[in-house]
Amino acid sequence: MTTDHEDAALAALDQAAEQSEPPAVRMLRLYRHPGGPLIAWLLDDARLRLHSAAKLAEELGVSTQEVGWLEHCQAPELLFDRTFIAKAARYLGIPPITARLLTGDITIRDFATIAEPEDVVVEREFARFCANPQLRALIPDACDEPSLDYKRFLLDVHATHRELDWPDLPRLPEILRWLQRPAVVHNANEVAARRAEGEGGCGNGDSTGEVM
Repeated sequence: MTTDHEDAALAALDQAAEQSEPPAVRMLRLYRHPGGPLIAWLLDDARLRLHSAAKLAEELGVSTQEVGWLEHCQAPELLFDRTFIAKAARYLGIPPITARLLTGDITIRDFATIAEPEDVVVEREFARFCANPQLRALIPDACDEPSLDYKRFLLDVHATHRELDWPDLPRLPEILRWLQRPAVVHNANEVAARRAEGEGGCGNGDSTGEVM
């Protein structure tokens, strides 16, 4: 014999098998949710784990009333709270920065780099180059004002020796380069959801952005 809990779990598995949801359909459903994609994902996971609203609230460190507010886009301050974000990320098994991306706290524009003239970039990088005494020694003493071409040449040689892309722009740590792809996909998901419904959900910022 099985317990009521086991029966419920088996029923949920049977229902999931019968109602398999295509990824594109699920994406639109989550992004159309009034609370935004992060809250929709949390609610989805809670259902899959057979967690009640009270259990989900406990895991997120909020009240059941606040879960209801989040579900209906009535607690924007809580949605951006760092403690809540950390617990939501832990519940979903994702980095907190990804959760922030899903709330709109980080948008695709945050990955943009400032367009600068080449001479400005070269001058800034060359100043960093000269700050290293060993590298500064490569410049002849008679060369008081190296030309732009010569500065670029030294930077190119230094970058090649270190096996780097020069210049090291946009100067994002490797983890942010890795996050850039989810940001682009999240942005595209928001565009698709808005086209399908005409407007986005709450908590997604004002960005025109397969995270889940």
